[in-house]
Amino acid sequence: MVKIKRNKIITLITIFVLVSIISGFIFYNVRANGKTDEEELFNNLEPFFETLNLIRFEYVKKDIDLDKVIQGAIRGMLKTLDDPYTRYMDPEGLKREQEDMFLGRFGGLGIIISIKDDQLTIISPIEDTPAYGAGIKAGDKIAEIDGKSTEGMALDEAVNILRGEKGTEVTLGIKRGNIEELLEITIIRDIIEVKAVKKEVMGRNNNIGYIRITTFNINTEPELKEVLNEFKKDSDIQGIILDLRNNPGGLLDSAIEVASKFIKEGPVVHIKDRDGIVATIESRGNKYPEWPLFVLVNEGSASASEIVAGAIQDTGRGKLMGEKTFGKGVVQQVFNLYNGSGIAITTSEYFTPNERSINHIGIEPDILVEPVEDSEQDMQLNKAIQFLEEEIKQSLVISE
Repeated sequence: MVKIKRNKIITLITIFVLVSIISGFIFYNVRANGKTDEEELFNNLEPFFETLNLIRFEYVKKDIDLDKVIQGAIRGMLKTLDDPYTRYMDPEGLKREQEDMFLGRFGGLGIIISIKDDQLTIISPIEDTPAYGAGIKAGDKIAEIDGKSTEGMALDEAVNILRGEKGTEVTLGIKRGNIEELLEITIIRDIIEVKAVKKEVMGRNNNIGYIRITTFNINTEPELKEVLNEFKKDSDIQGIILDLRNNPGGLLDSAIEVASKFIKEGPVVHIKDRDGIVATIESRGNKYPEWPLFVLVNEGSASASEIVAGAIQDTGRGKLMGEKTFGKGVVQQVFNLYNGSGIAITTSEYFTPNERSINHIGIEPDILVEPVEDSEQDMQLNKAIQFLEEEIKQSLVISE
């Protein structure tokens, strides 16, 4: 008798939750679309709640972690979209992602990962981090973590495992290129502090300003502005190298601000939403010299990096040098859920100023320069310096 009453109470609670969720879903659909088929909606959701109740009351084990069940259902729902960038983040994962974007400081290995071709893939190692020092490369596939297969592992689950306290270690089983055997790489976690912008003066005549952008967060634009102001005051600077290699991207607005620092006017990027409406985002202008410009890219240059690289290439503002970029031409928006978790959903596509789609394609550099393995020399950077010095020389001859 007690069991029946308990089941009735739980069933009533479940019905209440079901009605609340459906009501919210219907309200959203009505607001978004102006109409909805309520009967169809109820029919579609009913099997989910039937399954949930069967698990709760019939499954052989009573101590079910309902949070885990619901999270698994959400992940499964998102997986059907076949979009590696639309993903669920548990409360810890959402908080961590927000801290990464706004603070640029976290404990872990120093890698940016995604799901590509159904495999956990490294978009890029972050410079000056344990992963970078251990030899992790953009494009590496993580087949195992501490001996456990990553097949079918959700992105947020993998990130939760890889993150950890400073001084702890993790061993990755890496599948690289055509190498048949897994490479076992053990990495000791550390506190990762990402400085968005680095600078240096280069060239035989110390007349080249080198700018390395490692990520696009809220600190990128002010840090870049400070560097460009320094170069502007230095009368010796006659050309710029912008290094976007292994930069996995970040905030869309940050990319627009960075592109605007080099492109005085005209379109930077086109954004197309689900209804096919295109918004063209123009340069926000700048007061910097039109220095000759070379941009270094590789397969670890993704997302926001490709927005900047594509804008510079299409407008003829500078030349791209290095290797083809990653090919991420979509934009995500993060939505917070009631329990502190969140969902990053792909909400739009972006196109270069010349309306090129680069998603799953990447951007081909104007000058292809492949890196030399096991070489202490940075051949791509050296080539950029060589080409830029020649361009500076020619511009000086013309001006005379």
